[in-house]
Amino acid sequence: MMKTRVGYGPQQAARSRRHRHPLDPEGELLEELRKTMERMRALEKLKPGIDRVARSRRTPNIDETGPKRPPRRAPRARPFPGRKATALVVVTLFVATAVALVLYNSPTETPIQVNPPRWKDETATHFTFAAAGDFGGPESVDSIALMQRARTAGMSFVLALGDLGYTTDEAGWCHQLKRYVPELVIIAGNHDDGEGDGGNLSHYIANCPYPWSSGPVAGNGTPGYGYEYYFDYPAAKPLARFIMLAAGLEGAINYNYGEDSPHTEWFEGAVQDARQHGIPWVIVGAHRQCVTVGKKDRCSMGQTIFDEIVEAKVDLVLTGHDHVYERSNLLARSARCRSVNTTDSVDLSCVVGNGRHGRYPAGNGTVVVVQGVGGNEIDNVTIDGSDPEIGYIAEAMGGNANTRSGAPGFGSVFYTVDARSIRAVTNFCPPGEVGADGQCTVNPTTVFSDQFSIANSTNPPAPTDLSSSAMPEFGGAFVAPHMTEAAMLVVAVEIPVLLLSWLGARGSRGSRPR
Repeated sequence: MMKTRVGYGPQQAARSRRHRHPLDPEGELLEELRKTMERMRALEKLKPGIDRVARSRRTPNIDETGPKRPPRRAPRARPFPGRKATALVVVTLFVATAVALVLYNSPTETPIQVNPPRWKDETATHFTFAAAGDFGGPESVDSIALMQRARTAGMSFVLALGDLGYTTDEAGWCHQLKRYVPELVIIAGNHDDGEGDGGNLSHYIANCPYPWSSGPVAGNGTPGYGYEYYFDYPAAKPLARFIMLAAGLEGAINYNYGEDSPHTEWFEGAVQDARQHGIPWVIVGAHRQCVTVGKKDRCSMGQTIFDEIVEAKVDLVLTGHDHVYERSNLLARSARCRSVNTTDSVDLSCVVGNGRHGRYPAGNGTVVVVQGVGGNEIDNVTIDGSDPEIGYIAEAMGGNANTRSGAPGFGSVFYTVDARSIRAVTNFCPPGEVGADGQCTVNPTTVFSDQFSIANSTNPPAPTDLSSSAMPEFGGAFVAPHMTEAAMLVVAVEIPVLLLSWLGARGSRGSRPR
């Protein structure tokens, strides 16, 4: 699919050519400060002339002949108390603020990072989100780039599907990722609940709190957010219900998702409630997967709960755990398919739709997406037929092979949701091959990509390519993502100069007779 850069024409090309060479921050600062001082001196020189004109208009001419009329009293100008002192304070505050930001936000040898205003690809009739699991730590360039690209694409929020950085620096991880998309929604993974090296879920929750005021609905007997919960989005008129499960975890979180267990019954009730309230889509999020051709244990979330999910005809299941990308065929239970077998054989009666074409009819079954490539590592996949579960899988990408072509990559999957369809497109870059803006430094067409849609119509809309770095033509003003220290200091000085000019003009107008 060809990608177009929105609004990129001759004027933009000319600007690009003008800024081809890097700026000299020190030279820029000195030049701008010199110009600023000249402006201030010019304003000061204007003041005596203005005062002489004002006095000449107030002083009567002694050579005038004829009847003398009493001079008309000029209206008193309302003084502007402490104008010079006020202006001096404003100048000092602006410059001090700029210097503080330079010292606090930027290393000595790098430019200041200033994020553009946050915009969302969201209206009353649709929203977008990104999903990924198994992230790198706070300094992972691939995980940070994932969030940068999600921000650029206008994702409404990012769904973090467990194994949140494999780090005990939970605060640092949350801070780094939330800088780009503050709406970061989390669910526990096995490395977050004490099963292996990693952080503490309660610390992640404290530093990555639920981002909306409406609040999630807690699972049966659970703390809720981060453990087991659901939320509707948008809250006012939901298009989708997200049911987040801790299925298969065996550390501090060890919920029973067996048949007729309180947690399974809570899940079934949440699905039924969404259908009764006319919410178009039901999406399940969990860390551990079931069907896979990756290296992880088969159906590590638990066969019982996975069968319940498929029987409920949940539209979309999003997982991580396997550090690969996989998309399933359309799965459904029936009299012939009593269980989606994940042992040493595959039950093809559970496959009710071929996913290779990327178009699924809504309401007929369940699509599973494994997106465990958030930045930690990329595992291998077995797609040569020796793993029977390939019968459940339509597309797969691992470190060693994939079902399409192109290099493997880290990233997330972008989803667009409206009342009629769910559209998805992968957004991957090869490990470490990302620029300062998070975009791939290699040709994106050389990277594995996949797209699909689930829709109510026989001719669903084609999946939208959201991977372009081009900014939209709407959404308000955007600022450059990088600003030099010199430019920032110049802004801090220019604003007070304009203020001084305005105050001087105001005082001059106030002293003139009417």
